[in-house]
Amino acid sequence: MPPRAVQFVRPPTLTATVADHIREAIVRGQLVPGAPLHEVELSKSLGISRGTVREALRLLLDENLVEIIPHQGAFVTQLSAKRAREIYTLRAQLEPYAVRLAMERQAYRQPDLDELDALVRHLGDLERKGDLFEIITTDMEFHRVMCERSDHTLVMDVLRGLRFQTRLFILNTILYHSDLELDELTHRAILVAISAGDPARAEESVRKHIIDAGTYLLRSMETHARSAGAGARGDGPAGTDREAGVGLRPVRRPRR
Repeated sequence: MPPRAVQFVRPPTLTATVADHIREAIVRGQLVPGAPLHEVELSKSLGISRGTVREALRLLLDENLVEIIPHQGAFVTQLSAKRAREIYTLRAQLEPYAVRLAMERQAYRQPDLDELDALVRHLGDLERKGDLFEIITTDMEFHRVMCERSDHTLVMDVLRGLRFQTRLFILNTILYHSDLELDELTHRAILVAISAGDPARAEESVRKHIIDAGTYLLRSMETHARSAGAGARGDGPAGTDREAGVGLRPVRRPRR
């Protein structure tokens, strides 16, 4: 009998590890939108070379989590109204469609409903604790489980490609205080619609949830822009300070 093939898992590069470290700080809200990402400060705080930091920032640039402005440097991306609209309008097309497909296939079994219910309950617990990062993570997990039951590979590929921008979108709804209802309540409404077994009702519930979140965020962004003064670089949600540096812990280099 021939020996079983052992799958080789390539260890992450140092650049990828640094990018992961900075990415997590962004999605946790430790690096706020508009915050500068100084190569020198990051290389010193993380104990790595400036070249590695530069490469990591370019990876995050490709994910639209970082913007690089000539002669000014790198900054955590500030979600523009245009990009916010693009994110939520695209999701409002794909996610309701995925849910309808899942409903028509009768793909939601009791274990799926129980998992979604547990996520909704967890959202409520996290909101009461004020755990920003875990709220975003649990919110996205609810939507992932909900949409994966569609068994539509291309739709799921597109949604996975949006995951970092979706995190940024959800983070901004929290920073701008644009949500009018608690996440627990809005996601409970979706689960109730799915449990009712009506594809049209479930599809519309998901669409309303996404469009409402996007509409309220855009409204808050426009209100802030008017009060802060149009056209000034650094406009963003409360707490954004372009000159403020955020310290990060040294990165553990991956084993070779």
